[in-house]
Amino acid sequence: MLQPVFGSESTNIRAFPGAEGFGAYSKGGRGGKVYHITTLENRGPGSLREAVEAEGPRIVVFDLSGTIRLKTPLEIRNPFITIAGQTAPGDGICLRDQTFVVAADHVIVRYLRCRLGDGAQGGDAVTIATGHNIIIDHCSASWSLDEALSSSTHWPVLNDLTVQWCFITEALNPKGHGFGSLIRGCQGVRYSYHHNLYAHNRGRNPRPGNYDRPNTPEADPNGLLLDFRNNVIYNWEGSHAGYNADKASITRLNYVGNYLVPGPNSVSNGIAYSEGSPNNRGYFAGNYYNHILPADPWSVVNFGDWNKSQIATYKQSKPFETGPIVTQDAKEAYQAVLAHGGASMPRRDTVDRRIVEDVKTGKGHIINSQNDVGGWPELKSAAATSDRDGDGMPDEWEKQHNLNPEDASDGTSDADGDGYTNVEEYLNSLVRN
Repeated sequence: MLQPVFGSESTNIRAFPGAEGFGAYSKGGRGGKVYHITTLENRGPGSLREAVEAEGPRIVVFDLSGTIRLKTPLEIRNPFITIAGQTAPGDGICLRDQTFVVAADHVIVRYLRCRLGDGAQGGDAVTIATGHNIIIDHCSASWSLDEALSSSTHWPVLNDLTVQWCFITEALNPKGHGFGSLIRGCQGVRYSYHHNLYAHNRGRNPRPGNYDRPNTPEADPNGLLLDFRNNVIYNWEGSHAGYNADKASITRLNYVGNYLVPGPNSVSNGIAYSEGSPNNRGYFAGNYYNHILPADPWSVVNFGDWNKSQIATYKQSKPFETGPIVTQDAKEAYQAVLAHGGASMPRRDTVDRRIVEDVKTGKGHIINSQNDVGGWPELKSAAATSDRDGDGMPDEWEKQHNLNPEDASDGTSDADGDGYTNVEEYLNSLVRN
C-alpha cells in the first residue's frame, strides 16, 4: 500500500516529477544555458568538465554515449546545474578513474554512472561534500576504493539532500575497505536516502553519524537527521549491514520499509543495523530481513551493552520529519528498485544487469578489482537527434509541441505555466517516473 509521508511542505516546484525527500525542491539549472556534450575527452570544448566548471545556471545534455576517463576529480563547485544523463543517445554515460564530487547548491544529477576503478589513488566513486538542495537520481556508483557514494561533511554544512533510486554497489575490497555510504552531517541537516540498492559492499550500508565535538566552540547539539527508507541491501560482510559507531554521535534516524537480504559473504545470524551511541534516536518500522517481516520491528537492531533505559530512550514511537515522499511496503520497494533503479536510462549496462541478477538469485560476491567481473563495458553511442537552435530540445519534439526549432529562447519559456521550462518538459518526458 502506498502511503504519503510529509514533513514541512513547500510551494516551490520540485526538481522534476518523481523528485522526493529533502532535496526534492532543487532548482538545478532551471532557466540557464544549455551545454551540449559532444566529446568524451577529459576537458576542452564540448566536454562534461567544461559544462561542470562553468558559472551560472546551466543544463547539461549529451549528444553521445560512452565512457569519460577523468584525469582529475570532476567537481561541481558552482551552483545551479542539471546534468541530464537520460539524454545520451545509445548506452549512456560513465565516468571512471577519478571521483565525481558535488560541492554546490541546487544540483540535479540524473542517470549517470560513476565507476572509479582500482587504478585510482583512492576515494569514493561519488562524494557529496557540501551545498544545499541537491538531488542525485537514478545514478550508479561502484568500484570505489573508499565508499561507493558518500555524503559526509562537518563545515560548511551539507543540507537538504536526496539520494534516490541509485545503485551503490561493489566497492572494491583489497584492503578491507569496500564500503557503501558514509553519511555524516551536523547542525540539524537533513538527508533522504530512498529506493537505493546497496549490493556487494563489505559494510557501511549505511554508516550515519555526525561530527560532534563536545566542550568546544564547534559542539553540535543537533546532529544529523537521516531518512533512510525503501532501500534494498544485499550481501554485506560481517554481522551487520549498517551501523553507527561514533560514541558521541547525535543522529536522528528513520529506518523504514527497507529490504535486507544476506548473501554469500554474509553471516547466517546477522542483523540489519548496529547502534553505537546512546545520544542517537531512531524509528524503525516495516523492515524485512531475509525476506521476512519480523513481528518485533526492533529485532533488526543491535544495541550492544546498552542498559534498558538507554534503549527505551532511543526507541521512538513516531517517525521524525521527512521531506515529501511516498513510502512503499518493503516488498513492493524491493521489486521496484530491482526493476527501475540505477542508471537505467537510456538503458542499463551489463554491470547493473548482472548485479540485479545476483540479488534475485542470491549469487555474486564482494570483489577486490573491477577486473574480477570483467571491467568497464563498452557503451555504444547512437546518432544524436537534430537540435538546430541548440536549446536542448530536438527539432521534432519542438514541432510536436508548437515550439520553434530555430528559436533557442523558447527553451527557457514555460508554455503550459506549470513551473517547468520547456527544455525541462522535454528532459522529463524521457523518463518513466
